[in-house]
Amino acid sequence: MDFLKKAYNLMPVLRESIARPVSGIPEGRTMRDGDSFMLDFGTHVVGYITLAVNVEKPGGDTADSPLAVEFKFYENLCEDRSKVYTGGMSRSWFQVQTVFADNPYEPLELPRRYAFRYVKITFPANTSYAVSYKDCFVRTVTSADDSKPAPLPAGTDPLLKEIDRVALLTLKNCMQTVFEDGPKRDRRLWLGDLYLQAKTNYCTFKNNDLVLRCLYLFAGLPHEDGCLSSAVFQEPVLRGQSWILHDYALFFAGVLADYYRAAGRKDVVEELWPVAFRQTEIAYEGFEKEGRRAPVNMYFIDWCPSLDKSCAALGILVFMLKEALYLAEIAGTEAQKETLRREIETVSETLAAMYDPSEKLFCTSSGQLSVHSQMWAVLAGVLDPAENASVMSETLRRKDLVSPVTPYAMHYFIEALIRSGLKDEAFHLIKEYWGGMLAKGCDCFPEVFVPGHPDASPYGSVAMNSYCHAWSCTPAYFIRTFGG
Repeated sequence: MDFLKKAYNLMPVLRESIARPVSGIPEGRTMRDGDSFMLDFGTHVVGYITLAVNVEKPGGDTADSPLAVEFKFYENLCEDRSKVYTGGMSRSWFQVQTVFADNPYEPLELPRRYAFRYVKITFPANTSYAVSYKDCFVRTVTSADDSKPAPLPAGTDPLLKEIDRVALLTLKNCMQTVFEDGPKRDRRLWLGDLYLQAKTNYCTFKNNDLVLRCLYLFAGLPHEDGCLSSAVFQEPVLRGQSWILHDYALFFAGVLADYYRAAGRKDVVEELWPVAFRQTEIAYEGFEKEGRRAPVNMYFIDWCPSLDKSCAALGILVFMLKEALYLAEIAGTEAQKETLRREIETVSETLAAMYDPSEKLFCTSSGQLSVHSQMWAVLAGVLDPAENASVMSETLRRKDLVSPVTPYAMHYFIEALIRSGLKDEAFHLIKEYWGGMLAKGCDCFPEVFVPGHPDASPYGSVAMNSYCHAWSCTPAYFIRTFGG
């Protein structure tokens, strides 16, 4: 089956609009020889920038040399630290471009798409002429339809309304020809991000075809053993990421199950079921090879460097095996269903044995207690509902647990609270955590957020962090699905 051809046929049409700066316009200034100005567009935008200037040449002569223009784009002004960046990721992710305009009288549109709120424009060359500001605008692009999200009910908490608004903008700006993880960096389709983006999309922008396109892209680019890549590159050529993460590959079943719940397309489940089932086979094989433990180096879970992933990884495996069983009831064979039931029972027993009654929490073999272990064990459902509620209540009470560092991981903490009947506590945490981002001036929700640690970054510098990151958009899902 040609999944890539089906993905190509679902290529979305991007919607465009024009955004202009709200402040920083250098009215009346003439500039040259290193002069600069900073435009503020008032909010995060994604698209293509155009700059127009007036040329001011003494004596009325025409410009006699190209105009050099340096653009520096910032989602967050902390990105100015890029000049001292020493981290391991490529410096080319920093959004800087110098252009030489042979005809400075014509508007200059940059061909590369940028994601930013602020742009610093400098004229570095010692030209014999000066320039003054004429116009600047961004042709924004997205595959999201702003008319689709329904207004929140009257009486919704004002803070939740603002969180929802920013969550929608975060998702919208990541909805391009695929669900990107971030429009600044990495600008690609990740399976873990897709799982959360798709959930939020169903109750907001409702672009189900974009979800299906992403499913086909992953299905059409497997590794030799059938395992799915963690991410898909569209440029410079369409290909799968070399990395393999079992949790991300397993989330294919979760995305497919959610797609069926939203779209009701049994035919899609039937054609993609073999791909989903293969991910469970590979992950379970890894569990058996490790002596009935999860190969933790094959699971992402969070950017938390000190995290013992052994318990959380088992929780993800159980949770996704159950989603696969849900799909098997639609499209699988009796033998596949029986295999999944047996695997669920085996992994569940292993995970349940990690519950420590003296702590009233799940504890890893290394003795570590983490929020991650509790939330994934609860989502796996290896205890009864009353015990799950007890675990999550104890998790909230304890301040000594290893805690999430990303909104991605925080999503599953919120979800585990809600599934345990602790909705009020979950929404209090949404307001505290995502509201904390708003208090820091966020226009979109970022990749990493650790209250009290503004310099948190997995890359060695906050300048490399993404400040519009798709896995952070899920408050809109919670607010619109469960209310405030």
